[in-house]
Formats: sequence, structure tokens, C-alpha cells
Amino acid sequence: MWYVIQGIVFIVLLLGALYSFGIAIYNRFKLLKAAKPDVERTDRPGQRAWSFVKYVLGQRKVIAEPSGLAHFFIFWGFIALVFGDLDFIVYHLTRWHFPWGTAPAYLFIEEMFSLLVITALIIAAIRRYAIQPMRIDQGFEGGLILSFIGIIVITYWIATGADLAKAGVHPGWAAPVLNWVSEVFAGLSGGTLLAISEVAFWVHVLTIMVFLMVIPRSKHSHMIGSMFNWYFRRLDAPGKLRKLDLEDESIEEFGVGKVFDFTWKQLLDGYACTECGRCHINCPATLSGKPLSPKYLILKMKDHLNEAGPGMLAKMAAGAEDYEPESVWANTFSEEEVWACTTCRACEEACPVANEHVQDIIDLRRWLVLTEGKTSPEVSKVFANLERQSNEWGINRRERAAWAKDLPVRTMAEVEGKAEYLFFVGTMASYDQRAQKIAQAFAKLLLAAGVDFAILGTEEESDGDSARRLGNEFLYQDFVQRNIEVFKEYGVKKIITTDPHAFNTFKNEYPDFGFEAEEVWHSTQFVAKLLQEGKLKPTKKVEETITYHDSCYLGRYNDIYDAPRYILESIPGVKLVEMERSRNKGMCCGAGGGGMFKEETGTRINVMRAKQAIDTGASIVGTACPYCMNMLIDGTKANGAEEDVSTYDVIELLAMSVDVPAPAVAEGVS
Repeated sequence: MWYVIQGIVFIVLLLGALYSFGIAIYNRFKLLKAAKPDVERTDRPGQRAWSFVKYVLGQRKVIAEPSGLAHFFIFWGFIALVFGDLDFIVYHLTRWHFPWGTAPAYLFIEEMFSLLVITALIIAAIRRYAIQPMRIDQGFEGGLILSFIGIIVITYWIATGADLAKAGVHPGWAAPVLNWVSEVFAGLSGGTLLAISEVAFWVHVLTIMVFLMVIPRSKHSHMIGSMFNWYFRRLDAPGKLRKLDLEDESIEEFGVGKVFDFTWKQLLDGYACTECGRCHINCPATLSGKPLSPKYLILKMKDHLNEAGPGMLAKMAAGAEDYEPESVWANTFSEEEVWACTTCRACEEACPVANEHVQDIIDLRRWLVLTEGKTSPEVSKVFANLERQSNEWGINRRERAAWAKDLPVRTMAEVEGKAEYLFFVGTMASYDQRAQKIAQAFAKLLLAAGVDFAILGTEEESDGDSARRLGNEFLYQDFVQRNIEVFKEYGVKKIITTDPHAFNTFKNEYPDFGFEAEEVWHSTQFVAKLLQEGKLKPTKKVEETITYHDSCYLGRYNDIYDAPRYILESIPGVKLVEMERSRNKGMCCGAGGGGMFKEETGTRINVMRAKQAIDTGASIVGTACPYCMNMLIDGTKANGAEEDVSTYDVIELLAMSVDVPAPAVAEGVS
């Protein structure tokens, strides 16, 4: 009779916990369903399934850092214990074991996983409450969940140990902890052992039930959200921005002004967030004291959704005439944090659950720029200059090809579009006096290698990247259409550029507007290919120690890390040293996302990055982006190291070694 009562109580508790769990999940689902659609999330199901296997089951991004090993053991240990609990609970309710329930091998595996979980919990607790790293908040929820898991493991040991002692069984080597517990309990009476077993069992069960109800209502919703987030992650180019439909005249607002203006995938990011803070400690804005943390941006979005979302849904369902959705700008996001982002994607690279922070920030900027017409004076000036002269500085567009006046470089008009490659120079290398040296060096290398290329000259427009990352999609799409018209007029199929921003938008974003080139090359990729083919042969020694700075739009956006280093390593005399933050963990120079043209609060990011380069002891900082070069030149000056450390583009350094006159370097910006 007692077992029947226990079984009924257990089933009632389980059904109640499952109901509570289901209601919470359903309410979250309703909130996500009310958001804007995101149609690019269900294609390529095989690849998406592999993402789930690789990143959820395999914990690939989690264990990318040593601290992630503890989470890995908790994750897999918890899964193993869930299956082990099936036999544990069935036995205590029926006194019947599954056939494997008392097998030494089963007990050994169960115990090893239990020990791994406890060890990982201790490590996690020490990190959270003793070491207290910057990225982790010492909140109540984290400790509560650690306690729940610990209680589940310990009560399993106590209940099972008491049962073994009551039966006079000691598992020995198969389960050393259970063996020890059973021996401790060995002298107790049968009634006492039964009481210990039953109390531990029900504490165990109640903890599981409470845990089940807490999961979807706490930060540990990531246990569910992250699984879906990895499956529905972006599979196309990282950092590719969503195209706005500007032709639909019924649309009067653009960007995000209310929480349901986000797409369901953007809101899902909030429920997937583990609050681990990896994005927090890799964000250059956060590290330089600016009012932006990608971690808190996501959490504020989630909190606002949970607090305001249900009421908004209720009013929408009731058809309230006076319904006015709460603005996310009222008490959630600030303009300062939104403008602080450099769009470097360090946050997304570090995130273990596939959150996509940059699109959120761009959508918030789009609201400010396109819907409310709010920009800072310096950003407004950039937009005006782009509209008038197709460059951010407002320099006369007729000067765009002045950098090539002493070089035998042809224009597409002169060759009637019959050149194999279009060298798209880009705004920075066209107008900035220092960056012009990069364009000149690259053109000389192309000429030396016999490459058939031409430029657009005064017909070249801005690629539009700055406008788009600053939130002005109207201006960006205007440039896209202008460029596409010129490309089509000259039959452009292959593009090379020294500008990673132009490279990224041509390669990954212009296809959304009807132009997909056969080939889009960054200068470092193209030159590396010329070196491999033997069309360029570096012979002159460049006796310098060089540290290479990874451009965000070349590296994290397009996974190009090796080509620039291959070029440097091919130059005789060069010694390459790496900064602590390099490759996919490299730190932004601060220019991205229009950062080069905005006022900066806190410590300047380029000064921090230049200091990291200086600390390597290198005599030269190598770059592969004209914007990065500009920022790092200023950064070395701010650090007082301009006499000891020079900044060159990788292309310039190669030109010094190849039998091509390298252009003189004039530090400074026009």
C-alpha cells in the first residue's frame, strides 16, 4: 500500500511540474510568435542538424575556453544522471531494478559521471564566488542552480548508499563513493536506513520537480533556448546584415523601436543566453569603458520582453483602440550604447550559444536614423558628405583617382570594360594621403605580375558600408544600385580590393540586390595566390619584427587569417610575432561600424589596440585594411611610440621586397 501511495504522490508531483514547465514554455513561445518573421532559418536542415550535434551535444564552442570544461562535464554528467535516475526512481517506487541497475559496470559509469558533476560544480562555485571574474555576475540564480544539481547528486548517493547498507551489499571498486556511504551506514538499524533512504529520495524528487519549474523561468532557460538557437543559427556569411524592403510604401517605420520589431530569432537569443559573459570580456567597447555590453544588451532585451510582452499581447488580443506599444527606448536601451558598437563581431565569435548581437544593434540604429531621424552631428555630416561627394570626408569626387596619376593604371572607360579584374580602390585608399600609398603599392604589384586590371576612376562610388553600419539603409541601397549599374555597364565579373569593408559587402551583401560577381578578392588573398603561382618573387630583405593586426571584416567576417601571414612569412628577413589577441580573438581597431567617424567616450579603442601591438616588441605593425592603418598610426602616436613603431599595410611590405619601388610613407591623414 505504501508503494501505491508513493507512486500516486510522485505522479501528481510530476504532472504538476510538467504542467508548470509546459505553461512557461508556451508563454515564451507566444512572445516569440508575436515578433517579426525571420524566413532564412529553416533551409539546409542537414547542416542545421549537424550544428546541433557539434555545438549542443559536442559543446564545441563551450570548450573553446578552459573554463568551459566544467560546463561540459556538468552538461554530460547531468544527461547521464537523468537516465540513471530512471532506475533510481523506479526502484524506490517499486523496489524493482532494471536488469542493469545493480551491474558493477553500470554503477561505475554512474558514479564516475556523478563525481565529474560534483567536481565541476565545485570549480564553478569557486570561479563564481571566490575568483569572481569580470564576466560573471554573482547572482542568486546561478548559485541556486548549482545547489539543485549538487543536491540531486548527493541525495542519490545517500539514498542508494542506505539501500545498499540495508541489503548488506557493498559495491567495492565499482562505486567507491557508494561503497563508502554504505559502510558508514552499515551499523544502523533497518528502520533507520529505510528512513534515511526515503527522506533522501523525496528531497531528490522534489529538487528535480522544482528544478523543472525553475528552468524556463530563469537564466537557465538557455538549457532549452540554446538548442533551438544553434539549429536556427545563421548559415550564410557571418555578419551579413538583413536587407530592408524600402520599396513597400506601406511600411512607415524601419528598425526596432518596440520589442516585437525584433524577429523571433533575435528574441530567442535572449532565452538562449547563458550569461557567461564571454561577449562581455571580448567587446572593445566594454573593455574601453563605453556604455555598451553585448551581454547586457541581450539580457535587457529579454527582460523587457518578459516584463512588457505579456501585457502587449493581451492588449493586442483585446483589440484595444488606445493600445500604444511600449518603446524599447524608454527604459531599456540607450542611444549611447547603440552607437558605441564597432560591429567587430568579437561578441558573436565568443558566444557559445550562437547569439547574433550585431544585427540587433544595426536594427536599433536603423530606427534612430530612418524612423526618428536621430544622429549625432558627426554622423549627420558623414551622411551629407556621402550624398554630395560619395565619400565620408566630402572631398571633391573628381579627386578619387588622383592617387594613380603617376602610374600606368587604366580605367574601365578607357578599356571599354575589357579588363579581367576591376580594382575597386575604395574611399579610404582613394582620398586619404597615407592610405593612397596602399593603393599605389597594390597597383604596382598587379602591374609587375602582369594582371589585367582597371579601375573605375571618377566613376567609382562609395561601396556604402559605412552608411549601412551607421543605420542609413536608404543611402546604402542607393550606392548599391549605382555601383551595380556601373558594374553591369562594364560587364564586371571579378573584383579585387584592398578594403575589407568593400570586400565584405560586395561578396556577401550585394547578392541580395541582384549582383553576384564570379570572384571577389581581397588584396591579401589575391597577392598570396600570385606568390604561390610564382608571378611575384620577394627577394629584398626586410629586416623587421612585425606583428600583424587582424581586420575584423577580413577575419571574423570572412575567415581570412592565413593569407596576410603567408605574405609576411614569404618576405625575406621578416620575423612575425603575434599579439595575445590575434586571429579570431583579435581586438578591433575601433574604426568599424562607422567608429572612425564618431566621437568616442572612455579610452580610445585604437590606443588600447596599439598598446597591445607595441607590447610585442615589434618594430612594425602590419595591417590589411586602410581604416585599421589609420587608427593604429594614431594609436601608436597616442602611446608615444611613433618613433619606434611604424605601421604598414602587408601589401606595402611585400612591395618593399619585390622588385617594385615601394611608395614613401607620409604619416598622417588628409
